[in-house]
Formats: sequence, structure tokens, C-alpha cells
Amino acid sequence: MAYFPTLFTLIALITPFYCANVDYDGVVYLNLYHDLDGDIVPNFVERGNLTITSLRSGSSQIYNNILSPSEKAKLKDLALNNKFYRLKASITNFDGTSSELYTFLKACTLANSNLHDALTISLDYSGLVIGVTQNVLNSEICDSAHLAEHARKFNTNVFVQYTENGPVPDTASYIQKMEKEREARERGESKDTRSFLAKYWMYIVPVALFIIISSAANPEGAAGGGAGGGR
Repeated sequence: MAYFPTLFTLIALITPFYCANVDYDGVVYLNLYHDLDGDIVPNFVERGNLTITSLRSGSSQIYNNILSPSEKAKLKDLALNNKFYRLKASITNFDGTSSELYTFLKACTLANSNLHDALTISLDYSGLVIGVTQNVLNSEICDSAHLAEHARKFNTNVFVQYTENGPVPDTASYIQKMEKEREARERGESKDTRSFLAKYWMYIVPVALFIIISSAANPEGAAGGGAGGGR
């Protein structure tokens, strides 16, 4: 998903980078488009471009166009009418594949920040772009909107980050442990120290249940045997 304010100069801020799985370097290009009309069907126009110049280091360069007076007026109108600002990123990955990602936020928060925001580019383990996210530095809910006259360009901080791999089970250690236990049993080193009942309860319990059930099912036989002896 993507939201990218523009900055006239280049700003590249790199978050902790997890690129151990990237075997080679590469360049990724993102063309940025935004919708300033706020209609149901968006009308995306060019906003600027972003280049990740090195997948290994996460370095990047961003350029955003200066807003024309009419574009700035449209952005003000979006903010005053509590509408959404929508952004599209058209991506060309290092391997030549392409994709499009979208994001949006309240136009009033963007206006109140005077077009100052942050853009996070998320990459998978191989270096492909899987997410583009825009955040506004001042994310407070706005019940009004203002945009300074001097704000004519997006001022963007860029963060490039890899997704972290989840924990991997240590199967090698587990296999080694099982192998040692098997070898110990074969050498007779592993002794069973359990009690008699703990070892053979599965045989004792069925026999005990059978005796109890048999006694409960033949009370007459036991009583009859006692009466015959009395005579």
C-alpha cells in the first residue's frame, strides 16, 4: 500500500534492514500517482517517483513534483470536505516484474501536516516490494483543515525494510537428541526406574475391572451358595 509525500531534495532514512537472504544487489523503481478529485472512480495523476538504489543497503531517492495552484486547491477541498487522499505506486522490481499498490488516508491529516509524511517500503526476503505504506507525522484526528501557503511540495521521509522471518524449529538438535537416546537404549544404558504399578498398570486395571464386574453381576450365586450351606 502506498502513500508518498514528495520532497524536493532526497531524503533516505533506513530502518533496521534484514537482507541476509538477498544474494545480490538490485534497483527498484516506483512511479507515484495521486487522486485529488475525490470521486468514486479515482483520477490518478503523476505525483513523482521513488527509486530504491540498493536492495542491500536500503538507500533510496525520492522526487515529487511541485503542486500547481489548481492541484493545491483540490487538495484543500479534499481536506475541507473530509475526503480521502488516495495514492498509487506503479512498481518495477529488480527482476523486471511489475505490480501496483494503493493506499489512502484522510486528506485533512495530510493538509494539517503541511504535506510532511513518511513512506515505508516493505520488501520480502528476495527483495520484491510487497507493501507501501504512508503515515503522517501528526496523525491526530482533525476536525478542521488548513494548509500553509508555503507548502507546495510533499516532504517525505522514506523507510525501506525487509520483513522478518519467523522462528525456525531447531530440528537438527532434536534429531541429535533422539539419536543419542536410541543409542543409549541399544547399549542398555537407559534403565527403567518406574515402579511395578507404573510399568504394568495397563494390564492390572482390566483384570481388576473384570473381577469387580463379575462379582456385581452374580450376587444371587453368592447368596445361594451361602443358603445351601445352612441346610
